[in-house]
Amino acid sequence: MKKIVTEHIGIFIGALFISIGLYFFWMPSQLAAGGVSGLSIAIKAILPFIPIGVIILLLNVIMFGIGFIVLGTSFGMRSIICSLEISAAMVAFEWLFPHLKPLSKDTLVVLLFGALFIAIGQSFVFNLEASSGGTDIIAKIISKYTALNIGTSLVISDMTVVLVAIGVFGLEKGLYAAMGVIVTSTLIDYIISGINIQKYVTIIPSTSETSEHINAYILHTLDRGATIYHAEGAYSKEPKTVITTVIDRRAFIELKRHISQIDAYAFVTVQNLHEVVGEGFGK
Repeated sequence: MKKIVTEHIGIFIGALFISIGLYFFWMPSQLAAGGVSGLSIAIKAILPFIPIGVIILLLNVIMFGIGFIVLGTSFGMRSIICSLEISAAMVAFEWLFPHLKPLSKDTLVVLLFGALFIAIGQSFVFNLEASSGGTDIIAKIISKYTALNIGTSLVISDMTVVLVAIGVFGLEKGLYAAMGVIVTSTLIDYIISGINIQKYVTIIPSTSETSEHINAYILHTLDRGATIYHAEGAYSKEPKTVITTVIDRRAFIELKRHISQIDAYAFVTVQNLHEVVGEGFGK
């Protein structure tokens, strides 16, 4: 139950960030940078009397049908919740802040800040196996059945919307929209990698006694697994114990502190892992 609540809080935070990026940055500057949200901005310019939240909701209905069939009900339900939250937030923003003007005359500044908010929001949502709806679902399908990452898949699905933006707002706005697609997709990949990052730690204790203490600390205090190798020093020819483990950043800080307290001569190397699957980690 706690996990479900945490996941929905994460989806809500993601939806809020996406809504802020769209309404306060991209929509006033007519930046239709891909996705159903970008298409909705273009439609809003043509039909200003329809709330943009309603437009987003209606366009997502078609995509959700595809998402249910191809990606399963779990993805679909989470995506519906996220889409409803985005639509509700957009309607609320439109009611609270009507006739919003661009926050800056510099379109590039608005584009970049909007992309940052949207990328953070979509990273939260994608990391929880959901979607903000629309062409994100198409991107998820492309990523699932090909070797392309989620950012590249988003570029492919969103560029068609950029063509619509060129037709509605002109070439200059369309080029900014294309830049928005590229910047957002790049940020999403970078942020998701940062969210999922793990530490691969290799430890060579200086004594067998501290080796047992470090191994016990990993297993019982950090509650993580470890692998022990028996090696030999190339110069000294003495037997060595090598401990390897995969832990997150917070656990690594605790492990590093513990090792420094009990074995100042231990040899430790660390590598960043951007994705780990298997028991105790993601599927």
